[in-house]
Amino acid sequence: MKVYISVDAEGISGIYNLWQVMPSGPEYGFARKMMANDVNAAVDGAFKAGATQVIVNDAHNNGNNMLIDMLDERVDLISGSIRPLGMAQGSDLRADAAFLVGYHARKGSKGVISHSYAYGSMVEMRLNGRLIYEHDLIGHAIGMFGTPIVMLTGDDATTAAARETIPGIYTVESKVCISDNAALCHHPKRVAAMISKTAEQALKNFKTDGIKPLHISGDVALDVRFSSATQATLALRAPNTSRLDENQVSFRGPDYETAFRAFLAGVSMAGGFRDDAALYQ
Repeated sequence: MKVYISVDAEGISGIYNLWQVMPSGPEYGFARKMMANDVNAAVDGAFKAGATQVIVNDAHNNGNNMLIDMLDERVDLISGSIRPLGMAQGSDLRADAAFLVGYHARKGSKGVISHSYAYGSMVEMRLNGRLIYEHDLIGHAIGMFGTPIVMLTGDDATTAAARETIPGIYTVESKVCISDNAALCHHPKRVAAMISKTAEQALKNFKTDGIKPLHISGDVALDVRFSSATQATLALRAPNTSRLDENQVSFRGPDYETAFRAFLAGVSMAGGFRDDAALYQ
């Protein structure tokens, strides 16, 4: 059994502030350690359930956060910034099941370090008109290859949202949100124990539970509201795009893959202009 893990940083154990997950932040080393803590727990549970291979995609920022020598030696790690599928890179290897580890809430909602895919440019994402989180966006990308999302870890807001849109998904709460930069953090050792146990349960039960890959039939529109008109203009350089209003662009296709690939290209170009440049100093 092959298992795929996409790991972000904001929903990881012990993380409550943006600067912890930025390379220039004084606690970035701690964040890397905590990412390994949660991922290793998921890997442990996967192998206990009978996994024969676990592929981990370092999906935070430029994909250079996880140090492979801190990970379980049975892991295969995807690192680096030039990834055609972005946060879903490696899902094209067609695993039997997938975990989303360390995911977070959407921008504008209650959640620890809540944002929508890209700092400094994106205000909201909609999938065929429905307001979505990153776990929806990436879950559908993984679903393109027939793989179901069977477990997600993150704060209380994110886990609750995932249970609403991914029927049957197993979740582990790493913290309780107080605000965008404050949380009641559960101890990483307790979280790790729960992740391992839940990952094992999810893999043993997801087929009988009926957890299916996320899939949309027919035309797909991924609409993005950017924080500035300049970003929207830049995003229009991507294929299969149209402008909905001053700062909103629609990425469209006859299927999810076409729309998603247009989204990745457009959002990357829009990120050439950021209105919160202090984050990147």
